[in-house]
Amino acid sequence: MNNILIIDDEIGICLILSKFLTKNGYQTTTAESGEAAFEELKKQKFDLVLSDFRLEDTDGREILRRIKSEYPGLIVIIVSGFGDPNLAAELIRMGAYDFINKPIYPNVILETVERALAQKSA
Repeated sequence: MNNILIIDDEIGICLILSKFLTKNGYQTTTAESGEAAFEELKKQKFDLVLSDFRLEDTDGREILRRIKSEYPGLIVIIVSGFGDPNLAAELIRMGAYDFINKPIYPNVILETVERALAQKSA
């Protein structure tokens, strides 16, 4: 079973995504800050990270930079309420698998996660 780390400072978003992805066959762990996320990354192996861009203690750019440095094979998908195409392009150049604009549509999240994990295992 694929293990997904969900990072969002809005606990409601974490819970909704966690419940939805679990219902669709994924194991999930949630973190409400960048610091908590990196603690979880030290504790267990993840196949994919789904992170909000704006967090109270950091941002998606820093999350992505650290993950690509410390866990280079880990897939990262960034979610943001700020649909800036320049930001999306920058994050993808930095190694993000994809950039998803809010509002979050569960089917878009699921399709993106499935596609990313299928490419990883191919």
